[in-house]
Amino acid sequence: EPAPGAHSAAVNPQTAAQRGGTTDVIRMELVQSGGHAQVKGTDLLPGMANYFAGPDPAKWRTNIPTYAKVRYSAVYPGVDLVYYGNQSQLEYDFEVAPQADPKAIRLRFAGARKLELTVDGDLAVSAPDGEIVFHKPVVYQESNGHRQSVQGSFALEADNTVGFKLGEYDRTVPLIID
Repeated sequence: EPAPGAHSAAVNPQTAAQRGGTTDVIRMELVQSGGHAQVKGTDLLPGMANYFAGPDPAKWRTNIPTYAKVRYSAVYPGVDLVYYGNQSQLEYDFEVAPQADPKAIRLRFAGARKLELTVDGDLAVSAPDGEIVFHKPVVYQESNGHRQSVQGSFALEADNTVGFKLGEYDRTVPLIID
């Protein structure tokens, strides 16, 4: 039996309806980002989207292109943040340009009770009614069609903040933190 006050590493949260309508909100924020990132859709998908919200045709939007990825350029100097869908999950990669400093990347989880690293290196973000688990980062570089793995893990910091701890890598080649 766990010690009093211990938390399970894997919580199976109930739906908001099952909990009586309450929902926890956790916000993942970029710490000390410049705030001037350029946002652009990439990898154009076939087809267009239409939004017919409300009765006023002046507010309708038609023939909106759709993209597989959304790139936030320069969230930190030399670092882009790319969001994309992977089946039913939203994923993100940090793309670090040659000579850029990946130590600048820091994520704060506002609204979290606490952050913990699991024995597998995953990040467990605890909320009052459940837990969100972020898988251990996969870090790599690509050169001439060859992918080279780089040692990488989450690094816990104060104030519900994490960064990344990285092993040696070639600073003349882009680095991906997936």
